[in-house]
Parts: sequence; structure tokens; C-alpha cells
Amino acid sequence: MASKANPEVGLKELRAFLDSVKLNTNSVDANDAKTKKFYKKIFALLLFDYIIQSSSLSDEVKEYARESASDISHGSFLTFVNLYKPSRVSLRSGIENLLRYLLLTKGVDSPKIKDVYSLFETANRLFKENESQKKRIGLLHGYYSELCKSVHSAGSSYMNLKVPFNKMLEFDEKKFSENRKILHETISIVCEVLFIHNHNLVEEAHHSHKDILADSVSKLVKKEAREVKEKIQRK
Repeated sequence: MASKANPEVGLKELRAFLDSVKLNTNSVDANDAKTKKFYKKIFALLLFDYIIQSSSLSDEVKEYARESASDISHGSFLTFVNLYKPSRVSLRSGIENLLRYLLLTKGVDSPKIKDVYSLFETANRLFKENESQKKRIGLLHGYYSELCKSVHSAGSSYMNLKVPFNKMLEFDEKKFSENRKILHETISIVCEVLFIHNHNLVEEAHHSHKDILADSVSKLVKKEAREVKEKIQRK
């Protein structure tokens, strides 16, 4: 052990370990119904980002939309490679950047808001006339708070507890299921928020993309989007 205090020795061993790593792919099961549903939500999220990036929105708005989608998809990937705590940290960041994106589209200089509590408070105020969207933001706040427990290691159940390196990539069925659940539920809410908030972009999307995005939300959400569109047209 003492020899590893020498950087040349320790780094050489670390490189040898990384060269030898073979990822455990037990989590990537194409026959598992829950994992397939989870994958469909991830794909829909990436498609939402695609239509936003293809729009005429400002570069800053697009940047935060991209960062949110990147954080959340990164969190999903980390769960598939069994890095469970970093996955939850990344998902937490994705929720925060989603709020910054939403507020920017409402004319708020969200990058200047330094604390997340104020982001949620501002979002609740701006979406107070849309009860459904406000409720979704409340749900995301709940998930964000739960994810904070992992970031701050609030109890042993929120800790990674994997040392040394060769233990960090081990598949843990319980932790995988827990992460898949919170990722799936969070992405589902994010897709609903984006479907309503970007209903005009969804309408303008290629029909094949529109079908996938519509399939990512419930009939009630699609009905809500139609009502939002009709309300705007009456103005």
C-alpha cells in the first residue's frame, strides 16, 4: 500500500486498472419492460432537445436546454454503468438547468439567480396561472430535494460505499432499480413540462418526431396542450 503513495507507481496501477475494465451490462436488458419504458423516455427527452436546438430561440436559451438534457441523459448513462451516486448528482443538475431554461424563455435572467430555492420560487410565481405546470414544477422540486440527500450523503442509504475502484462498477440490482425509478419518473415530468411549454415547436416538428413526442406523454397532457393552443389563438 505504501508504494502507491508514489505517483508513478499509483498512476501506473490506475492506468492498468482502467485498461482492464470491462463494464457490467446487466442493467442493459432489452427484454426488461421497465428498462424499455425508461429508454423510450430518454429518447423522447433527446428529441425535445433536438427540436429546441433547431428552433429560433436564442443561443443562451438553447444552451441551458442542451445542458439540462445532457445532465439528465448523462445521469441515465451513469446508472447503466453502475455509477449510482454520480448519476443522481447529474440528474439533480439537470432539474436545475431545466428551471434556468424555462425562466429564460419567460424573460427572467435565470443565470444570475444563484440559489436553487429562488429558481423554484420564481418558477412557481411565473407559472401560477397554469396549475398543471405549477404542479409539475412542485413534483420536480420534490425529486430535487430527494436527490440532494444523495449529494449530501444524508444517511448510509444515500452513500455510495464503494471502495476501491474495482468495486465502483459492480452491478447492484436494488440501487439500479431505485435509480431507474427516480430517473424515469423525473424524465416523465420533464417531458410533460416540455410538451406543454414548447407545444408550438412540437406542432412544427416533423410528423415522425411529433408522434414520438406525443407518445411520451399521456392523453390528458395532449388535451392540455390543445387547450393551451386554443387559448393562445383566442387572444
